[in-house]
This record gives sequence, structure tokens and C-alpha cells, in this order.
Amino acid sequence: MVRQEEPEKSTKMTVSEKEVYEYSSPVTPRRAMFESQRKSVKESGRTRNPASENLMETELGRERYTRSLPMNCPKQCYAMVGLPARGKSYIAHRLARYLNWIGTKSKVFNVGQYRRELVGVNMSYDYYDPFNTTGAQSRRMVASHVLDTIIEWFKEDPDNAVAILDATNTTRDRRDLILERCPPEGIQVMFIESVLDDTFIEERNIREHKLRCPDYQGCDPDDAFNDFSKRIENYKKAYETLCLNLDRELSFIRVSNITQFHINNLLGTVQSKSAYFLMNIRPHTKTTLYLSRHGESQFNELAKIGGDTNLTDNGVRYAKKLGKFLQENNLTDIPVWTSIMKRTIETCSHLPNQNVQRYKCLNEIDAGRCDGLTYKEIEETYPEEFALRDLDKYNYRYPQGESYQDVCCRLEPIIMDLEKQDQVLLICHQAVLRCIVGYFLNLSTDEIPYIKIPLHTVIKITPVAYGCEKEEISFGVESSVTHRDKQTQESIERRLLALDISHGDSSFVSHEDMNGHSENNNIISDHVIKT
Repeated sequence: MVRQEEPEKSTKMTVSEKEVYEYSSPVTPRRAMFESQRKSVKESGRTRNPASENLMETELGRERYTRSLPMNCPKQCYAMVGLPARGKSYIAHRLARYLNWIGTKSKVFNVGQYRRELVGVNMSYDYYDPFNTTGAQSRRMVASHVLDTIIEWFKEDPDNAVAILDATNTTRDRRDLILERCPPEGIQVMFIESVLDDTFIEERNIREHKLRCPDYQGCDPDDAFNDFSKRIENYKKAYETLCLNLDRELSFIRVSNITQFHINNLLGTVQSKSAYFLMNIRPHTKTTLYLSRHGESQFNELAKIGGDTNLTDNGVRYAKKLGKFLQENNLTDIPVWTSIMKRTIETCSHLPNQNVQRYKCLNEIDAGRCDGLTYKEIEETYPEEFALRDLDKYNYRYPQGESYQDVCCRLEPIIMDLEKQDQVLLICHQAVLRCIVGYFLNLSTDEIPYIKIPLHTVIKITPVAYGCEKEEISFGVESSVTHRDKQTQESIERRLLALDISHGDSSFVSHEDMNGHSENNNIISDHVIKT
């Protein structure tokens, strides 16, 4: 599937927009920093593709690999804002997980962890009193150290894209420190404030998460709760919330009680997609997922990929055992989401659940011209394609087919819906489940294509703290093994060298390419996958 790059939207302001823009505060250091950020959106460029840079310069490389990041993607620092126990760390980790999954390399920098390393643990609530000069200087020192670490992180790898500063940042003075350090380094800044007025949820957050941190290890729970509550009161003394009157020139998202969002001056695709994600998550919903491939299909038995075949006898036996498992665990009322392919529909026909929903976006990865072949047949008939896929399996796109990144793109609406569910059973396919498991376990794009998703096994994903746990439940029904291990870099390079792939053309590419166009019409080279 070919996706054309969307044309840039016009940046011309209407008269009313121009009046508002000019009416706001005169040029200040903060406004100068904001203008610097706007300029960086236009001037920044793509870094490098995860595939071999030499190969990417060839026509074949441009055709076979999807891009993992959009063009003109500047470095970003997302700075959390808010009182303790307001869900900032939860939001930070969930957002980082999502951004990593869509190919935007991200990392959370928790200031509390750095403070414990630099200053120590068991800091009393007095340490956080804004009128405690020694404590204030110490906390500012830690904040400066973390900003230094973030800047160095961006320099370590040009693909590092978003640093999430997980801290309170409750005063304008502290937020100005971030604005003073980041824009001069070419790093855009966006603030994400979490406001929570529900005292019940606040107390639950303290008892479930904060009392388990190293600061309170070995302490009496009630004493620890009282100390942390006093820490919050100290933060409230100097808390300055983000507001449009004073912070009009900043980029920020203000989340109030998880349901209301104030969005101001977002810059670029990555910030917009971050806002889209935040508006879809439900922090107080703990989704338990049950994931399963269809029962063994006829193509599985023949070691062929793709196709739309029926189940084998073993596949039917598994489907019946899966139905029994759902009955024994009182899961007959949960919704079942499946693809529109025969093998998943036939598997669902043996389940007691009535709420079955079919989604085309849950179909298996499209293998294009390789559909219906075994891996051995692909290697013998199309050795170049076989080697190229091993080189970068996540970004490699089958001729006339899809890449793993294409699958992630079409799964994004499903991920957003899963974030809002309590319990769901997904019955779909190996590549699709790899992408979904990779999202919930926060795995890298290098790991996703090699996650083991065996047939006739239920995978249970359970949320814990800021991540998820994975459990495998096997029913002992015999099945084919469809997993193929990752090849060593040395063996891949030897095969590429033997095929002279950097200078030759793929056996798929001739005077007439797969879509019937001339070889000069590159069907992928101008393609930018959304992230």
C-alpha cells in the first residue's frame, strides 16, 4: 500500500489570528525562545535510516524500506508539570511507550531517581519547602544535572527524538530554566501539566505507588503517607499552574482530571500525535488483554506464509479448548476482536462469546508477491529480497505488500481503543500480535519482528505500575512452529556481499516493476510513513 506524503498546511494567519498574536506580550526572553522553537521546526532535518546507509542510497533500498521517522522532526523535550501523585509518571511512561512504538525514539528522565543518586534517599518533607534555601538550591542543582543528561542523550544518537522530563516543574522559575537550556541546543520544549482534584484518586496514587518508592522503604505506611502529604502541601505553597494569560507563547497541554484538555501552540507532527494519544488514554482503566493466534491453519502445516486457508484438525481442537478456557475463567462475556480472515473466523465459531467484532486492520501482514510461499522458496527464488528482509525486518516492505511499520500504522486506532477497554480477547495473527505485544511491553522496533507468538497459546497482558506483565497459557495442543530466529549480522552481510546487492537490482525489479510501472517510477522513494 502506497501512502503519499501529505502536503504541508498553510501557515498563513487570518486577520483575527494575527491580531491575537500581535496583541500578546512584547518580546521577552520566553517569546524569543518560542520563536527559536518555531524556526527549528522548519530548519531541522531527518537524521539517518536504521537500514544500511549505503543501501538506502540505491533505488532498491528506497523501494524496500519504510522510513521510521517523518521528515523535519526536531528534537523534543516534554516537561511534565504538576503536584506529586497527579499521574505525571504514569503519563510520561505511557507516552514514551507510544512514541517508541510509532518509531519516535523516546526516553523518560525521572528527576526523583537522579535526586536519590545525587543527594540521597529518605529526604524529609522539609526538603521540599520552597522557603528552605538549602533544599531549593539542592533541587535546582539536580534539575540542572538532569537537563545536562538530556542534552548529552540527544548528542549520543541522532535518532534520539523525545526526552520526557518527569518532574514537578511547578514554578515558572523552574520552567524558565528548561527554556533557557533546551532551545539553544536545538531542542523544542512542550509542557504537559496534569491537574487532579479528586482526593480519593490522589490518596490511592500515594498508597499504590509513592509509598513503594525507595524514599519510604522500611517506613511505617501511615508515617510515610503523612510525610508525603506534607511534601505535597509544600509544593502547593509555590505552585504556579500553566495559564493562557501568562504562558500564551509556550507549547503546552493541560490535562484536568483526565477528561478536560487545554492545548496551546503545538508545533509539528510529533507534538500533535502526542496530544492525540493523551486524549485517548484512560489512566484509571486497567486493561487486561488475552491474545491468541488462530488455530493452526493449512498453510501453517505446509510452512507457507500468508494465504486465507481453513483450520487443520489440530487447529479445531485448539479452538474448542480455547472456548472451554473462557468458560472456566468466566470470560464468556468479554468482547472478542478478530480479523476478517477464514482461520480467525473459524476459530471464533467454537467460542461461547457472543460479542465478536471483526476488523480488517487485524489481518495478517500482507506478504505481497511472497504470499503462499515457504521461507525456503523465497530464499531460493528471490535471494535478494530474503537477505534485505533479514537486514532490517521491521522496516522492510514485501514487494506489493507491507512492512511491520505499515502494520503498526494501521493498528494505531486499535491501540487507542484497547487503551479504553477493561478486558478484551484478540484472535488474530503472528505479525499483528507481535506489534501489539511490542507496544504493551515497550519493546524496540528491532525486537518486535522477533517476538515469539506460538500457535495454540494464550498470552495474557496485565498492567502493573508503569508497564505490563506477560503470561503465556498453553493448552498442550500440537502445532507447527512458525517462528524464525533473528540472523546474525555477519551472515546477513556475507549474503549481501555474495549477491552484490548494493550494485544490482532485486529479482523482483525488472523493466516493468510489480505494479506495472516503468523502472524509473519509484513507487516508494517519495513515501514517508506516518509516526
